Amino acid sequence: MKRTSSAIIVAALSGALAGPPAFSQSILNSTDGDQAEVRIDIGAVWLAGNDAAPSGEFLYDIDAELAFESFTDSGRRWGFVLGGRVEQDSGRRGWGGRVGHCPAGSVDCASALVEGSGRAVRAGVSGFQSGVSESGDGVRLALQSGYGFLDIGWGEVRVGYGAGAADLDPERGPSAFRLSRADGGRVDLTGLSGARTRNLSSGNAFKLVYRSIAIGQSSSVGSLRIASSFTPRIRDCGVDHCAWQAGPAGLVSPVFDNVWEFGARYEILRGENEFAFSLGFSDGAEATGIAGFTGVRTQDAGFHWSRGPVSAGARWLRSNNGIAADGAYEAWSVSAAYEHGAWLTAFELARFSDDLVHVDGQTLQLSASRLIGERWVLGGGIQAASRDEPVATPLGRAQIELSGTAVFAELGWQF
Repeated sequence: MKRTSSAIIVAALSGALAGPPAFSQSILNSTDGDQAEVRIDIGAVWLAGNDAAPSGEFLYDIDAELAFESFTDSGRRWGFVLGGRVEQDSGRRGWGGRVGHCPAGSVDCASALVEGSGRAVRAGVSGFQSGVSESGDGVRLALQSGYGFLDIGWGEVRVGYGAGAADLDPERGPSAFRLSRADGGRVDLTGLSGARTRNLSSGNAFKLVYRSIAIGQSSSVGSLRIASSFTPRIRDCGVDHCAWQAGPAGLVSPVFDNVWEFGARYEILRGENEFAFSLGFSDGAEATGIAGFTGVRTQDAGFHWSRGPVSAGARWLRSNNGIAADGAYEAWSVSAAYEHGAWLTAFELARFSDDLVHVDGQTLQLSASRLIGERWVLGGGIQAASRDEPVATPLGRAQIELSGTAVFAELGWQF
């Protein structure tokens, strides 16, 4: 049975969580057309290996969402979505975190002048910093979505907390899992992950979004969908994205206001081949006024191809990190997968670099999963990662290479 992407990409159920799995349920009200749906994904990944972070333990991720929709007297669809997420990762704070040891004022380590003193800097998009020690998060809990929507004929308007236009319809390569990935995995298996090609410039902050209907036919000229959004202020700290601004020991970071985003997705069918392309762009103003910081500018692109049981894809992102000069973050990934019956096997490669904190690295993953029934996915694989980090020495900045390998098992359930 061929799996859709939503069936492939499932959260994994942790054996450490007591009780039976939760489930989704639709509730039809007495009023015709009114419908409420609860969607819950629960999961975990078990890690093994001396380089796993942490070895022999579970990392878990839980998504929950309530969606309600109804229709106006004129037939327009409207409603609201409310969702949250809780996650146990390997100690990261949002994304990124400390890499190496390169304090402000040492050689060419990342720094900014604030009130006459040099401060360590965290990158505004990647979240990396090399200047100060900071404690990692244990369990992270955050509101992921909380918006109302209205169908206006040619598309949908959303107002509230949720994804920006550049993160609504991104294309990417295939993967056997959602939690365990080379590119932007929800959990960090080795503690060395750094490649993420999702455009999260506006996070889940309050915004206004327009998302068009699909225009055209994929079987002829192709189908195009566009989206745009405006986010007036970004100060929220969620599971995947955090507008840090300030941190321990004087750590500073750019934060952004008035962020505009644009996204587009094009799909076309040619015989047995299915092609899909996506583009994203975001642009916003810097809010702290610290010298050396500037407004965010991020671009991304994605591609996906499938033909029968074979699929492949690639994705790329580049951002200025909110830094005026020499601070860009860039990441890209490629992957391919083969599906045979209930099994899907995938190979993934992701690379990244961050010029602000002088770090770069890569992650490779080989994994396989099996669809059990229509709701469960069971499988595992091996992930290897390496990273070059900066270290300040009396003779100047040096780079050290870290590497790690983790074996993992993932069990997933989704309704």
